[in-house]
Amino acid sequence: MIATHNGEDHGSASSTPSAMPDMAQMDPAVTPSAMPSMSAMDDSAHSMDMGATGDHMSMDSMMSMGGPDLFPAWVMYLWIAALTAVLVFHCLHWIKMAGQHRWFHAAHIVMLVGMIYMFAMMEFKLDWVSKWLLVWLYALTTVAILGWMAVRIVQKKPFSYLWILALVQQAAMIYMWMPMSDWVAWLSYGLTAYFALEALGWLVGYIGDTKPGRGFAVGPGSRSDVVALGHTRFIDNVSMAVMAASMSYMFVGMQLMV
Repeated sequence: MIATHNGEDHGSASSTPSAMPDMAQMDPAVTPSAMPSMSAMDDSAHSMDMGATGDHMSMDSMMSMGGPDLFPAWVMYLWIAALTAVLVFHCLHWIKMAGQHRWFHAAHIVMLVGMIYMFAMMEFKLDWVSKWLLVWLYALTTVAILGWMAVRIVQKKPFSYLWILALVQQAAMIYMWMPMSDWVAWLSYGLTAYFALEALGWLVGYIGDTKPGRGFAVGPGSRSDVVALGHTRFIDNVSMAVMAASMSYMFVGMQLMV
């Protein structure tokens, strides 16, 4: 077929290369620069991939969600610095002490490392450790504490109720590292409230097992077997409050972004 346009004859578009549009003469409004970039398409595909695999959401996608952002850079730096100071504090206790005290501080050290990494990962886009490896780590610490409690109860050897707080802390870390697609709002806000109250309890000196008449023993048996894990110094309570407050802040901040 022959088509006439502007006084010129052209062959069928399917038979001649000249029928292809001249990219140089195209309207600038529809030039390739107006098309989505390949990098943007790749980022979008990667984001979809993260959701499809059920892995932990990327920090970029999480931080771009619709809720208020409680994680500006200066806040992240403050939490990282505060938790690092508390980590050093507990490491010194772990070195100096023995028995249940050493294991108690070891549980807090494991928690602190995870929290520092969480804040650093979000701020500096780190991806050093698999999220599922951390889930299994805190699952193992939770099971270990539960198993130790069960053995003590069977042997009729009571223990300090501060071990229950450590158990809740380790179990909460499992939830924190789960994919955010598995998060439940009521549980997240419940943990937010719990750790906020725990932080306040440490600060005002209400939490502790060194004062008589506080009902600090759990399980049957002689109370003489109970090892008190708390401290009488205010700075020790502050270190415990910082840990609890950091978890409360992380839970509410991340849940608001879902």
